[in-house]
Amino acid sequence: MRYPFEKHFLVCGGPRCNNPDRGDERGEIIRAELKDLNKKMGRKPTVRVCSVSCLDLCDHGPNMIVDGTVYSHLTRETSKDVYRGVMGDGPRRDDLQLSEEEFREGSSTAKKT
Repeated sequence: MRYPFEKHFLVCGGPRCNNPDRGDERGEIIRAELKDLNKKMGRKPTVRVCSVSCLDLCDHGPNMIVDGTVYSHLTRETSKDVYRGVMGDGPRRDDLQLSEEEFREGSSTAKKT
């Protein structure tokens, strides 16, 4: 069986992206609001908004991955802008993508080629 969902929005729920010091602009709140938006748009049967334990991109968070693209320094509003852009409901927000240069300068242990 092929997995029945078209898109996945993976929101980091790691300790730094989800730090309570971020107030309402932390991972768990971003994920909850995106889930609500996804449901309101009627896409729950085909699009999933999920949390992941950590994306190891802590220097750049809160972070979200969609189709292999990393979006960083997110807020509740900019994450919704990303969703709308990816789903064709608004302009794309490529300006919120994590740049290669910023990634290389960060402390992530992810492979830096």
